[in-house]
Order: sequence, then structure tokens, then C-alpha cells
Amino acid sequence: MKILVIRLKQIGDALISLPVCKSLKKTFPDAQVDYLLYEHIAVLFHHHPAIDNVLVITPEERRRRWKYFKKMLAIRRARYDMIIDLMTVPVTVLTTRLSGAKWQIGFDKGKWRSRLYNVQVPHPEKSGSLDAKLAILKGMPFPVEIDRNFDVVLTPGEVSAMRKRMTATGIDLRKPILLFSPISRLDSKTWPEDYFVSLLDYCVSRFDAQAVLIWGPGERDGVQRLAERAQSQDRVFATIETADLRELAALAKNCVLFIGNDSGPRHVAEAVGIPTFTIFSPFTGKFAWIPHMGNRHRGVDMCDALDIDEQTWYERAQEFRSHGHRYYRKITPELVISKLQPMLQDFVVN
Repeated sequence: MKILVIRLKQIGDALISLPVCKSLKKTFPDAQVDYLLYEHIAVLFHHHPAIDNVLVITPEERRRRWKYFKKMLAIRRARYDMIIDLMTVPVTVLTTRLSGAKWQIGFDKGKWRSRLYNVQVPHPEKSGSLDAKLAILKGMPFPVEIDRNFDVVLTPGEVSAMRKRMTATGIDLRKPILLFSPISRLDSKTWPEDYFVSLLDYCVSRFDAQAVLIWGPGERDGVQRLAERAQSQDRVFATIETADLRELAALAKNCVLFIGNDSGPRHVAEAVGIPTFTIFSPFTGKFAWIPHMGNRHRGVDMCDALDIDEQTWYERAQEFRSHGHRYYRKITPELVISKLQPMLQDFVVN
């Protein structure tokens, strides 16, 4: 059996959709399971035992419709038995429809395009969560054994090469290294800079730790400006530039704890197996976006800041979105430190 899973989104969505592929491979080990992704994300899934082939949509294919249509034809020629579309947007629905696959599975979002699937799965209410992605498997014609974990498979050489780069930068690998992601791709999901400086100073000075700051495209200047405001300049490093997401994963693998905004890098950190602490934007709830909540993966959000429950947060979500910057400042450094403290004690001191 040949199966193609489609997930044309950014880093976090692609990673938390990986359990769909893993569940399929676990249930049908002899099946060919392929994963269709944006090109810049695809490297994260190289060497993964649950994926036979990583297919990509290039930036040019996204810009030029006729080139995207050629990719659709290539998928049709591959003669998949099953297409699982986790997107349900016009271009992926058409890709699924034109594939000629026996089973064309997608979410029913109540729109015309959902009717083009021959297997329609009720769309989950909390569509951002890992469980929402796994809900697509309810449309499978066979029972599926669920695997809720997602991971990035690195080679020993990749991890070792990054350790050498870190040492060359002046990082002491014998001391705890904290990975900080202070800027998000979206300004609306970036905790205030002055708050982040306070948190950075606390973690480095109180726990005799080192901080590695990471950035994405267009974010370097902002991260370096933040690093220059830190009190312990000799223990704050904003000089390791990662060429791609695999290098970012290798960097994370050499750290003891991730601290940062709700963005792709924190999913990468979880995927390589290090603990994570996430500061969520006012319009994002940790209950939906931390799939493996427990001692190793925690966060802080508006429910903590305002002492409200999940239902109240949902009722006020639009208010939080409309006045995001004002509400962000209610997630104070003192609140974050109080929630982060147990993790620092568990994973940095012990």
C-alpha cells in the first residue's frame, strides 16, 4: 500500500502532524508512507524511519500555478492508494482529488471543497492540537494503532559537529546550556523584549548557566540587540547561526532546556528530546498546543496571568487577539519565573 500525507504548513504544524505518519507506519510496517511538505521544512524529516520519501513543494511551485500543477501530475503518476490531506485548502483538495487514489481522506469543514474527498472526517473543534491531527485517522478503512510522539532523527555526526561549533564560540559544554528563542516569526507571538531580558538575566545569574539565543530569517538584529542588553555578556551567546532546521535541531540537542515563545523552534526542541517551557501569546492556549504536558513540557498563558479557566479563555479569545500587546504585558517576568522555577531546578540544578 502506498500512502501520501499532505501537511503544507510551517515547522510546528509539520512536526505535530508527524504522529499521523508514525501511526500509519506502526500499523502497516510494509506500507510506503510519504510526506508532502514545504521545501524548507523537509530536512527535519530526513532519516526518519516512519517516512519512506519526503516530497516537497518549492517556493517556485508555490508562486507559479503551472509548476504546482506539474507536481500534482507527478503525484498522480505515483499511483498512491491513499491520500490523507490534513489541510483542506483548495490546492491540497485538488491535489488529493486529481491523485486518483482509492481512498481520498480529508476533514469536513462544511465547505464545498470537503465534498471532493471520498472519505470525509468530522473536523475537530480544537483544530490546532496534536489530537486534532490524529483525528483524521478515524476515516481510515482499517483500525490504526496510534503513536502520539514526534521526533527528529539526528545522526551522531550532526550532533558532534554542532558541539565543536559551540566550543569554538566559547561555550563551556560542561556547564548547563539554555536555549532561548526570544523572537517569533509573528510580532503578535513575541513576548516583550524588556521582559525577556529580565528572564534571561535571572536564568543565567541564578543558575550559573549559559544562554544560547536563536533567530529565524530577519530576526538576527533583534536577537543580538536583546543579547547586548543582558547583564552577563560572557555567558550569553547570540553568534551561532544555523544554516537550516537540522542544524537548529542539533543545537537544541546539545542544550538542557528550551525557553521561548510559541514558535517552530520550541517544537524542534521537543522533537529532539529536551524539556521545553513556552510563553504563549494571549490568543493561544497551552492546553491545545503542548501535546505532552507534564514535567518535561510546560508553559504559561493568559489563564495563568488572569487566573481564568479554559472555557473563559475561549469566550474572551477575540478580546485577547484584538488587544494582544496590552494583555501580553500581564504575563510578567515574575509570573514566568514562578512557573519556570521547578523546571530550572529539575533540569539545570539536578
